[in-house]
Amino acid sequence: MTQNPSAPPAGQPASPAATWLVEVALFRYALILPLLRHDRHRDGPKQHLRDAIAAQTHDIPHSQRRTVSEVTLRRWEKAYRAGGFEALKPRGRTDGGAARAISTVTLDRAEALKRELPSRSVRTIIDILQRDQTSPIPEEHLAPRTLSRHLAARGATTARLRRPPTAHRRFERSHFGDLWQSDAMDGPRLPDTADPQAQRQTFLFAFLDDYTRLVPHAQFYWNEQLPRLEDCLKHAILRYGCPLAIYADQGQVYRATQFDAACATLGVQRILAKPYSPQAKGKIERFFRFVQSDFLPELACSNSVQTLDDLNQALLAWLEVVYHRKVHSETGQAPLDRYRQDPQPTIRPVDPLTLRNAFLFRAIRRVNKTGQVHLQGNRYTVPGYLVSQQIELRYDPFDLTQVEVWLRGQPLVPATIHHLQTASQPGLALDPTPPAAPATGVDYLALLRQEHERLLREQLPPIPFTRLTPEGV
Repeated sequence: MTQNPSAPPAGQPASPAATWLVEVALFRYALILPLLRHDRHRDGPKQHLRDAIAAQTHDIPHSQRRTVSEVTLRRWEKAYRAGGFEALKPRGRTDGGAARAISTVTLDRAEALKRELPSRSVRTIIDILQRDQTSPIPEEHLAPRTLSRHLAARGATTARLRRPPTAHRRFERSHFGDLWQSDAMDGPRLPDTADPQAQRQTFLFAFLDDYTRLVPHAQFYWNEQLPRLEDCLKHAILRYGCPLAIYADQGQVYRATQFDAACATLGVQRILAKPYSPQAKGKIERFFRFVQSDFLPELACSNSVQTLDDLNQALLAWLEVVYHRKVHSETGQAPLDRYRQDPQPTIRPVDPLTLRNAFLFRAIRRVNKTGQVHLQGNRYTVPGYLVSQQIELRYDPFDLTQVEVWLRGQPLVPATIHHLQTASQPGLALDPTPPAAPATGVDYLALLRQEHERLLREQLPPIPFTRLTPEGV
């Protein structure tokens, strides 16, 4: 690959977050992942695996090449082992040419022609567009390589359009932590703390282990924004360690480059289900149906659940006292029993600092003449020598009082607050908790919470719940 890492590739619109560097690094990470997890005794010599990968064709981001050499695979693997995910970002030539733009109308027509006949070549498509006088295109130069790259970005390639349908089969990983499934669902409505007379929608994020059906963490939030998903995953990792892979649908938060980069930094493979394949998420969907049939109906009879914090405490108690101890019809075991009896669980603990750094949000800003940058309505001061330069800001969306400054992949001194308008990203501030209404009558969820507290006092089961601190609600 020969693109300029300091500017967007030819034919690509300028990205304020310079995401193309991350996209290339994510492609390289996905390609070398089998090499990083290679088991010599089970998979044979690693060289055979390199040769197999090198013999395949790939849709390489921002490149016309379709193959990667065995030498390149070695170099990328060595770079990742030495410097982690950041080392996979391209740092090559700085003499890239100017971008060539193609109008959206022309690109839409080219895509329609390709989808109409997948075997139609790019040169033929350009010839058709230039000869069609019924709807002439603007006078613009259409380079075959540029148009091919744009069509590939839209998924309009011969290989993808001709891909035959595949048969679905039930799968199950071999150990706890091999794969976690994740999804979100609409939750109950609760009193709005800003307007007690109004009701506000909640949303449930959950992670479910594919082998045991145990739920490492599930939590209700006020919205489905990306920081909420990452907050839920951080809680799950703190309790059970990093999984090898996460399987999710094509939802926007799961496709976010920020989420993919965080997973890659932690060595977690993100796997996206094929579009329009709901059967692929059967396990997590079944868990949600159980939540809807067994947990949510009890809220109507509960006087102890009035706030979001109450709801999450009740959910945690229900998970540990009911769901994790109920025998699953497919496995024939309770999720907690299957977890305890797993002879080789995939346990990869992560220290809190590493976990925090992996999930930091990133934004590109240009330092103004006064040595300041703007972020989420706040102003920060950076060293004067950075004036007029583009820098990368890394921050926790729940805590904007601390912002890291990076330049060309190297950390500098943190930014200093000049004017703080909001301490967290808009929409993520903690809501005040009104006093809960007194419980009356039989409250099943309150009883579950009491049982959960009793089990904690007896330290049965030995799961580190005390490390979990509700936050980000």
